[in-house]
Amino acid sequence: MDEIKKIGEITQSVAKTAQATGKSSASFEDAIKDALKEVSQIQNEAEKAIEDFSKGEVKDIHTVVIAMEKADMSLQTMLQVRNKLLTAYEEVTRMQV
Repeated sequence: MDEIKKIGEITQSVAKTAQATGKSSASFEDAIKDALKEVSQIQNEAEKAIEDFSKGEVKDIHTVVIAMEKADMSLQTMLQVRNKLLTAYEEVTRMQV
């Protein structure tokens, strides 16, 4: 549930940034791109945590496991969002005009 709130926060921050730069509203495409970038960043942080643990730089395995779970949850959330978007697209294409 926190990941869904995080996506909402990302969307709000994108909208605020767009307003600050003079755009009237942020596009849906930009919101999705930003969410994908954040998921990618979280995945990279988890990979770095694993690397640091394997090198012996991090002694606490809890931080590594938490980073891995955070990456997994963000990926699973993004996959569910993608699935919902595809379902919505399929419904729209089936609509009669």
